[in-house]
Amino acid sequence: MDNTKIDKMNLFYSKDHRIKINDIPDNVLFILKKLADSGFLSFLVGGCVRDLLLKRAVRDWDILTDAKPKDIKMIFSEYQTFMIGKSFQTVTIVLNHKAHQISAFRNSSNQNLHDDQSDIFQIVKDDLLYRDFTINSMAWNQDKGLLDPANGLRDLSQKVLQSIDPDIKFKEDPLRMLRSIRIACELAFALSPTIKKSLLKHAFLIHYVSPERIRREICLILNSPDTKRGISLLQQFGFERYIFSIDRIKKMQRTKGDKKKIFWSAADELKEDLPAQLALWGRLYFGSCQDARLFYVPVIKYLRFKKKTTEAVKILLSKEWKDIEFNSNVKIRFLLAQFGRENIELMMSLKEILLLSENDISQKNKLKMEKKLLDKEFRMNNPVKLTDLAINGDDLIKMGLFESKKLGTILRNVLEEVLLHPENNYKDYLIKFVQGIISPGHNK
Repeated sequence: MDNTKIDKMNLFYSKDHRIKINDIPDNVLFILKKLADSGFLSFLVGGCVRDLLLKRAVRDWDILTDAKPKDIKMIFSEYQTFMIGKSFQTVTIVLNHKAHQISAFRNSSNQNLHDDQSDIFQIVKDDLLYRDFTINSMAWNQDKGLLDPANGLRDLSQKVLQSIDPDIKFKEDPLRMLRSIRIACELAFALSPTIKKSLLKHAFLIHYVSPERIRREICLILNSPDTKRGISLLQQFGFERYIFSIDRIKKMQRTKGDKKKIFWSAADELKEDLPAQLALWGRLYFGSCQDARLFYVPVIKYLRFKKKTTEAVKILLSKEWKDIEFNSNVKIRFLLAQFGRENIELMMSLKEILLLSENDISQKNKLKMEKKLLDKEFRMNNPVKLTDLAINGDDLIKMGLFESKKLGTILRNVLEEVLLHPENNYKDYLIKFVQGIISPGHNK
């Protein structure tokens, strides 16, 4: 195809921006070649093209072709394939244990078009313009070059996220609104004025998105390079309010103004701890751990977070962080026994975030002392669990105790003794201690 025809079709080819073959995995090149050998035209499209141009790691590789789904399945009949999507226009192929998506052109006729490139490129153009953002509306073919009908290259260079008619795009799929925030945070791009206006107008539509899809975008935002900006944008455009009431229970935000900024400044520090991020977010929105546990944990469940994550959030919200006292070794050991080391570390971090935000010098000095005590207790690694005890259920059975309920009660009493006096955690002492429980006056 000559360049005159391409210009007439408003498609932009750029040899200056050709993507290097070495940057594309062998599996993907194999698929492109297999399609070409079968007489079909194919393109890399969407986010993978964007990321290749930005020299970023590619998360997903998407391929667009003029081959029909039945043709794709036939060409790759030796491999595991399955259809996805509402219209089943996308075929997933598994190569070397990795899934790759191949999509047929939208709105293409039942005839094969690879003999009429004019029609093919018009269909490619229509397909690209249907996509969410201009920087995702580019396609690349090894022989033809880069196709950019929506000026995605321009927006890449200007570091702005733009969409052609975002009102329509967001109504088609409201999740695109959260994706715009996530992509802006991942790439450090500005949101265009038209996108901002549309986000404010259509934020309520997020209620029509499945909880699993919302959860995935929230996790990606919380793990993005600029988490605090992501939370700020979710608040700015009203998504926080709609997400926190997605279980259809009306809730009130208790914390306003500067209190919100606490999370923004701390979110990046907690990036590797999703439960802590979620707990802090809910705590700041509802104003207390008690209210967050009551109104916010059901939202976490509704969004289908993993059970382990939900349980960790519940534990972290079980006590008001500022009220937790780490001012003695005994208190710390009892806290460790109740919540476990990992949760106590997070609770201390969350307490620190809240207290440091208040800029109270006496509280800061107290916090330093508590952190030293906590660090010391961690280093000493004193027994804080039943499994840390020098005796166990078998030892109690040998002493003639068989009732399981009684065994459990006695072991908890032994643990309490050891939490108070960790130096007593040796077998002879603990057996005598148990004898004193079951035979009062035995040790006198």
